[in-house]
Amino acid sequence: MSYSTGVGVVALLVWIAACQPAAKTETATTAGDAAGDVAGASAAPAGLSAEDEAAVRAVDAEWARAFTAGDGKAVAALYATDATILPPMEPMKKGEAAKTYWIDFANNFSGKAELTTTAVEGRGDLAYATGTYRMSLTPKKAGAKPLPVEQGKYVEVVKKQGDGSWKIVYDIWSPDAPPAKQ
Repeated sequence: MSYSTGVGVVALLVWIAACQPAAKTETATTAGDAAGDVAGASAAPAGLSAEDEAAVRAVDAEWARAFTAGDGKAVAALYATDATILPPMEPMKKGEAAKTYWIDFANNFSGKAELTTTAVEGRGDLAYATGTYRMSLTPKKAGAKPLPVEQGKYVEVVKKQGDGSWKIVYDIWSPDAPPAKQ
């Protein structure tokens, strides 16, 4: 086959493909109306209940309370046994290392943490929370001066446990600005 014939065949095949009708897609709606109600289609899991959303927000409130109290073990208890944290400018920590991170942090710093949870979304036993934070920290070394206040944002993935509690399974946060030089 000559080059020009080959190009013509390719062009014809592209044109034929472009003229085919688009594949039908089925869309289910949560209202169950006739237009979106597809027989046999499995429905997406329901969104979070108001109770579950409140429980996820309570995790953040308890995190801030425990951190401000200097209770690293209480902060660590808010994380699932297989949790992963992604601290800024550090390698990720998984499982027991994620929990130990907060215990060590509380042993080395004191201060106040404020979390403002701006959104909670989810379905079934998974949710995510986003928000902002503000931390005022002082190293626990003798004579240490308070660090500049850090403000930033975070995203958490939270999973409902078998006992009905919600635990953080993924946590990432980052400051809004680079650390100030002292």
